[in-house]
Amino acid sequence: MKNNVISHLLAGLVLLAIPPLSSMGQVSLTLDEVIRQAQDSAITAFQSRKEYRSRQAAYEAFEALRKPQLSLKIVPNYTRIVSDPTRDYVYLRNFDILSTSAQVRLTQKVLPFGGEAYVGTQAIWSEFFREGASGHPRQFVASPLLLGYSHTLLGYNPHKWEKQVEDQRLKAARQQHEYDLRRIAEEAATRYIRLLCRQRMALIRQEERSLNDTVLAIAREKATIAIVTLQELHIIELQLQNSANLLAAARKDEQMARTELASLLRMKQIPNDTALMVIPELPPPTPYTTEEVAMLVKSNSPAYQHQLAELTEARHQEKKARKERGVNVGLDINLGVQQVNSTFGSAYKNQQLYALGSVQVTIPLMDHGAAKKRHAAAMAWGERQESALQETERILTEDATLTLQKLRDSRKILESTGETIKLAESNFYETMENYANGLCDINTFSLGQNRWVTAYANYLNALEDFWTAHYHLQTLVRYE
Repeated sequence: MKNNVISHLLAGLVLLAIPPLSSMGQVSLTLDEVIRQAQDSAITAFQSRKEYRSRQAAYEAFEALRKPQLSLKIVPNYTRIVSDPTRDYVYLRNFDILSTSAQVRLTQKVLPFGGEAYVGTQAIWSEFFREGASGHPRQFVASPLLLGYSHTLLGYNPHKWEKQVEDQRLKAARQQHEYDLRRIAEEAATRYIRLLCRQRMALIRQEERSLNDTVLAIAREKATIAIVTLQELHIIELQLQNSANLLAAARKDEQMARTELASLLRMKQIPNDTALMVIPELPPPTPYTTEEVAMLVKSNSPAYQHQLAELTEARHQEKKARKERGVNVGLDINLGVQQVNSTFGSAYKNQQLYALGSVQVTIPLMDHGAAKKRHAAAMAWGERQESALQETERILTEDATLTLQKLRDSRKILESTGETIKLAESNFYETMENYANGLCDINTFSLGQNRWVTAYANYLNALEDFWTAHYHLQTLVRYE
């Protein structure tokens, strides 16, 4: 009769000790809630949003400067010329000039060629003060209309390169912002799953200790009627002490996981009484192949896009240095109407057509190889940036490929450990029945108990590995 009571008691303890992991405790936080809260409260998310807005504003400013620009330019000027007063020539006498020019100009960058076209109007007022002169000669220069085109280095178009670089940098900034949010989600998921597993491990250790405490109480009762030896009693006492130590370590790990998650969510602490994290449902298997993942990681990586922008800028500078190494030709063509008079109104009458054109040719006859060295430096830097892009691609592809493999392996291990738990539960139940009926010794019972706990620990480790790999792959390739 006593053996039957013990058997029923131990069977009840088994059922208490191994409830389904998804139903333990009280539900408090879900993974989606944690990720959303982390992305809303994390300092890095705030910084990422501001950085993206800054780059977006800089790009909009760049685009605005490629459109027609209308400006008013006023330049006051004072000049004093000191000559030889003993010479009786007008142009050698001392005199002062006070002048002011005002110009309204509409400019437009000529994007296909790299120069700048402009149209405008200007007026210049000049006042001459000469020693010994009876009057103060005044002069007005009026140009109601002027048209022009200028290009500082023919054959070189900076506008094309600037557009490519700015587009790539804006894309990199957008991808960086998205990547930062996914990285926060990954960190939040990692800490959530870590707490989830530590909570369940602590519960298992608690049940293990309670079970050992009950077994010890039964063993002591058996010892009074000499059914249990003193050595066996000491083994059970040792098991109880070990389970108490393991429980303390598990609770310490759980508390550390709580603190880490609360820190990310900017909370003082996650209360101990809230709190069993919900195990999320497993997503479907990843549909991508290794080659597809390698392509996705490049197209979604801000690091790759940043490096691509650096390579484009290096090629831009190489192109410019190559052009400057030889004959440099600049051009400025100006066409308009103009008149000069002593009164402002008269300066706008009887306008005369004029055309001005200047070509500036610069030939580096002796620069001690400076132009060639600048070109060589630009070429070397371009090659360096190209190799850096290849290395970035290699690192990203390696990371994505290994993560994909880890995700697939973790899914298989997770399924396997789930089956192992069922076997371990069944084996442990049978062992407890046998021990209660005196059909096995304490060592066999302890072995069955250790297998049961180990099966749960392996399952939790596989669960943590799976979700860590899942969210890291999402961070890299942005798949759903």
